[in-house]
Amino acid sequence: MSDYGAGPASNQVEFTLFGPGYGEAIAVHLGDGCWILVDSCIHPNNKQPASLHYLQQIGVQAAGVKIIVASHWHDDHVRGLSKLAGAFPSAKFILSGVFNNKEALTFLCAYGSIIAKAQTRGTKELFEFVSKAGEEEKLEFAYGGKILFEETVQARKMTVIAFSPTTKAQAKSLSRMATFIPKAEGLPITHVPELEPNLEAVVLHIDFGDDALLLGSDLEDHGDLGWAEILNDNICTGRRKATSYKVAHHGSKTGHAAGIWLTLLTALPIASLTPFNRGSSHLPTDKDKQRIKETVSAAYLTSGASKKPAIPNEQLKRMLAIGKNIVKVNSGFGAVRFRKELGAPAWDVELFGDALKI
Repeated sequence: MSDYGAGPASNQVEFTLFGPGYGEAIAVHLGDGCWILVDSCIHPNNKQPASLHYLQQIGVQAAGVKIIVASHWHDDHVRGLSKLAGAFPSAKFILSGVFNNKEALTFLCAYGSIIAKAQTRGTKELFEFVSKAGEEEKLEFAYGGKILFEETVQARKMTVIAFSPTTKAQAKSLSRMATFIPKAEGLPITHVPELEPNLEAVVLHIDFGDDALLLGSDLEDHGDLGWAEILNDNICTGRRKATSYKVAHHGSKTGHAAGIWLTLLTALPIASLTPFNRGSSHLPTDKDKQRIKETVSAAYLTSGASKKPAIPNEQLKRMLAIGKNIVKVNSGFGAVRFRKELGAPAWDVELFGDALKI
């Protein structure tokens, strides 16, 4: 298990990205012990939310977490989210604005509550998260252009603003969700449909007063929706350019838009991303990695677990005939940490576990 060492000093900002072969979580320190958590994944060794384990190990007090953001509802971004909510009771909970609508909440209830016979973890986690936060009146919704957090820290104004979901993307997402709501009470619910492309995800821009961080979530570029809308919005393009970027959608081509690098980021920023290794999908691909490397000064991956298991197909078929749920034992887990003093020109980079430079 990784030893993360000491926590950041009060005058240091920090971005830490956690990820196994399936999952993603983020912790951001704004200074003075003020933290923001985005999404959640499970640490494979202790089965705790990775960011919770991290903050406990470096000695962060529960009151230091100011907001917890669920960028969207997919399994790999919300596992353990309800545990985070319990561990940091004073935090404000923020959810994609898509779910501040009757159709989306009905969809979430249908696929995440006890009426679903074979519910997925993602919708169950988000359903519990929304229910608990709603009861405690600590739930807010993110929309494109909305400031989610703004305080003076270390004599600097720190601002967290949502770049998405945009108005048109919300309308599109709601119309898709409405088609999957059960038409009659008692109909069997067997699985949550995959809504593609991902237009619901919350992209965050964090301004540190002299530098900025862009968190791309899993937002995809689709015609005039998704990234295209952000890049045509003066509220987003007029913000401070970021020197660090959490690459959208595991580095895949669907989350790529040239304007991100030209308009929202400085020249040759540093980048980080998590892999996605599920079924036949393995991201980032070699082409994805090459494309990213051409636009950054350095790029880091939380785990090398984006390759297929080294098992011949015939052997794998025989194994599946004997038992179910055959999985790779060591899927890899790591963390990438960027840290620097406020005002410093460059980020210091630390890698933990299976994290690597690409």
